[in-house]
Amino acid sequence: MGIVERRERLKKQVRNDILQTARDIAREDGWQGVSIRKIADIIEYSPPIIYEYFDSKDKLLETIRVVGFDELRADFDRIKEIYRDPEKQLVEVAQSIWNFSVEQPEVFQVMFNQEGAFVHSKKVYQQEMDITDNPVWEMIARLRPKAGEKVSMTYYEWWCLTYGFISITMTTQPKHAIAKMETIYMEGVRRFIRSIM
Repeated sequence: MGIVERRERLKKQVRNDILQTARDIAREDGWQGVSIRKIADIIEYSPPIIYEYFDSKDKLLETIRVVGFDELRADFDRIKEIYRDPEKQLVEVAQSIWNFSVEQPEVFQVMFNQEGAFVHSKKVYQQEMDITDNPVWEMIARLRPKAGEKVSMTYYEWWCLTYGFISITMTTQPKHAIAKMETIYMEGVRRFIRSIM
């Protein structure tokens, strides 16, 4: 491996360490406890080094938000390949979103500006709502083939149901009660899917 490749690999590793450390701090202390200085102290770099990768906490959070949506999108694409039935696909997508929010609550908080993880940019939302090559939009379109003009509205309703339900649950319910809400969430998802078929 050459010097250039080694240097690029090191830069990527430092960037990943910064992102992971921010998430670790948030999981323990909440997003209000995350600062560039605290990250620098933990990974034993000076704050100016951190600023070479992320020039503000907002940029750091925006990156975490993008990574979260990218991870979910990759899972949606995987689900689309595994299952052929659009009803089954949507149930699996809903379950994937729930699992993600439970397993990575600190990332979900950034994705939806919760618990002090406020990101000013709305760019990633616009990308995720775009119907071009959108696996979930395509799943909904397969359930409503004769209602093309309503598919985008139904996709918006899907967002409100899935992400909205989880966001409200995470914000209003104590941690020990969240697991009990999964059944209500999945029942709501199934009713919604039946209503659009």
